[in-house]
Amino acid sequence: MGTELLLGEVLNTNAQFLSRFCAHHGLDVYHHVTVGDNWERLSDALVRARRRADLVLISGGLGPTPDDITREVVADVWGCPLRADAKEMRVIEGFFRRRGVPMTENNRRQALLPQGAVSLPNPNGTAPGFYLEHDDAHVAALPGPPRELEPMVTASLGPLLKASDRLPASRLYSRDLLLAGIGESQVAERIADLLRDQDDPSIATYAGGGRIRIRLATRAKDEAEALASFRPVLDVLKSRLGAFIYGYDDETLPGAVGRLLKARGLTLGVAESCTGGGLAHWMTEIPGASDYFSGGLVTYSNASKIALLEVAPSTIERYGAVSIPVAKAMALGAAKRLNAEVSAAITGVAGPSGGTPEKPVGLVCFAFYGPWGLTSEDVQFNGSRALIRERSIIHTLMRLRQHLGEEQAG
Repeated sequence: MGTELLLGEVLNTNAQFLSRFCAHHGLDVYHHVTVGDNWERLSDALVRARRRADLVLISGGLGPTPDDITREVVADVWGCPLRADAKEMRVIEGFFRRRGVPMTENNRRQALLPQGAVSLPNPNGTAPGFYLEHDDAHVAALPGPPRELEPMVTASLGPLLKASDRLPASRLYSRDLLLAGIGESQVAERIADLLRDQDDPSIATYAGGGRIRIRLATRAKDEAEALASFRPVLDVLKSRLGAFIYGYDDETLPGAVGRLLKARGLTLGVAESCTGGGLAHWMTEIPGASDYFSGGLVTYSNASKIALLEVAPSTIERYGAVSIPVAKAMALGAAKRLNAEVSAAITGVAGPSGGTPEKPVGLVCFAFYGPWGLTSEDVQFNGSRALIRERSIIHTLMRLRQHLGEEQAG
């Protein structure tokens, strides 16, 4: 809630957090409403929310300034006049006393709660939240800053809802399959019958950043019941899309590659040209990556390829920097210089300029060295410079995963 959200000045992360909180506790979320700091519009929104929901969650508008009107509007809509909460008043007074800052009169407004409301402590700010049950219409008012709202929801609102026996006996469980190296339309075609005939669990696909997420969701009383519901559909999905599945739920693509490297006791070194160190950055985003990642060399110029990776000048002169022979030499040079058992090399034309009819923008050459030997390929990508670089990194990681998986399976 708030004018700042409507103006796009603040990202509404509270809505995402509260939706996840509700899903975890079996509460179905049907509406998100953003309202400016206006009495009439906020009152109208709360009247509507009260009619169509058993529980209304509000974030923001609990501060000390005149435009912080949540407590007053809730009191009016629910017909519960505001009362000063002595305990919260002492907490607010103590907050300012400990900091040696004078407490202004408007801060006392923050200790006003609708009659019958239970206060929700705020150890990270001056605005307490509150929870009100009245005529079977429940409302929780929470502070706007995420650093105040999130701890309050976790430590106070969640336990309060659980203790009041207001939570459903079952909740929504989900399982995500994570894919790369395949387009969303291809995924949809391969599982068209599952999408068309779905019942329980539900199936949805999401695309972004060169990756695909297939989400299965079901309502169950516990995780075991949910897994029993997921299993038959997971088996079908794996049989049709197994080559493109790199992980589940919160796993990342570099994390999946790292897991395979660690399982085999291998280390990885990378040589990058057009991706400018992006692959090394992705790998080192994973905690503990030093167990299997030796390092990366960004050899953007021909001179650096020659000096750092020992690529023969004659190879570059004959084939060009963007070529399979140069990619192979880069991979071998990275393995040698970084003392790594596995290496990957990327060289290409990321654009928007620099392309030729023979080597257009988006052409990227790859090479991979490891226990499987030395392999290489070139791929023509489309899109912006940033997208070509990202797709190049994803392609490299998928190929490494496939090589390491195949070697492990063998």
